[in-house]
Amino acid sequence: MTRIYTRSGDQGESGLVNGQRLTKADLLFDVLGDVDELNAQLGMIRALCADSTVDQQLSKVQHKLFDLGAQVAQYKDNNLEAGDITELEHWIDAWQAQLTPLKQFILPAGNQAGSAAHLSRSICRRAERKAWQAHVKHTIEAEVMQYLNRLSDYLFVLARVLNGGNEVFWQPD
Repeated sequence: MTRIYTRSGDQGESGLVNGQRLTKADLLFDVLGDVDELNAQLGMIRALCADSTVDQQLSKVQHKLFDLGAQVAQYKDNNLEAGDITELEHWIDAWQAQLTPLKQFILPAGNQAGSAAHLSRSICRRAERKAWQAHVKHTIEAEVMQYLNRLSDYLFVLARVLNGGNEVFWQPD
């Protein structure tokens, strides 16, 4: 890239990887924006957390989110595979083995890193919902929605880990 601006989107349209131009109001761009926001928030967790395992896992997830975004933007190859989803499940199982089972709901709170993971989880859920909505009109591989679904589970467990057992439990009236 020689310069960051192109002016090609000034009239409310943007281009996909396949060359197609769509209105910026299209749900595909909502998905891409949510995935971008999620990726930035994962970078925040990495900045807040000194754990090398967390950093390595989130680095891999950030790269996978670029693959996911390329698929949503109609790139010809699907760069997400069932193994990527299985990897998230392995990470979830490994982290969850260190945690006490939940007996009540927890609030999205805690320390900075844990709270950032909770925020990431909610952004991820929004991206998944938007991907399902966009899937009605556009071709989006099932692995995209599955990856986002599993990633939100991973982020929930990660928030618990990062909070180190100091969770804020919901107190019903």
